[in-house]
Amino acid sequence: MQKDRVKILWSGITGRTGTLALEATKDNQYVEIAAGVCRNDDRYYNYEELNNIKEDFDVIVDFSHKDSFNKILDYAIDANKPLIIGTAGLTDEQIKAFEEASKIIPIFRGGNFRFSVKKFIDDVVEYAKNTNEKLELIETHYKTKKIPSETAKVIAKKILNETGKKVEIKSFLEYDELINDYKIGNLHYRVCGFEELAKDVLKIAIMMKNKTDGIYDLDKLIKEYEPHQKNKIYKK
Repeated sequence: MQKDRVKILWSGITGRTGTLALEATKDNQYVEIAAGVCRNDDRYYNYEELNNIKEDFDVIVDFSHKDSFNKILDYAIDANKPLIIGTAGLTDEQIKAFEEASKIIPIFRGGNFRFSVKKFIDDVVEYAKNTNEKLELIETHYKTKKIPSETAKVIAKKILNETGKKVEIKSFLEYDELINDYKIGNLHYRVCGFEELAKDVLKIAIMMKNKTDGIYDLDKLIKEYEPHQKNKIYKK
């Protein structure tokens, strides 16, 4: 393993995204998962053993459950490491807690982790700027998806912030396969599976390594990232 790899502590390592991220690091020369945390798997640390973690790491990724989030947030503060939050369903109290923590450590909480979806969102904002039609975002997902999705919320918020226009979100659960569809006006985007998500989270971890504080999303992260480093991010 290369010494300059970004090392991740992954919370929720046995989940869908964590499992795919482990697979994706096998041929990634820039990032590795140094240790994992989960509820019930003897191969990894559990949430009562955070203070026993011996491995060195640069960034914490949390794709677990809201019931475990407080422990991970406290641990990230104590370790003084960047935290990437992918856990859904956080309470208002938990959101306030990580917002306060962002004054001490850098936190990524963007609602969207996919670079390709970011481009779709940018296109949607441009569409919203140049249309007088009612803005209706139709999202259709696999049947166990939580709706409205975080991505839909991000789209609506960004359009409101940049154009002052409100977006009506209509959410449907129809697919048996892992498919996420987004449509607004004549623009359509489909996401299949979670492999791309896992790889993009690894890219975000690389980009978050040297941050010091503040709350980040993809817009802010890409804007601040050094141009000469971008080939390293987009190559994989």
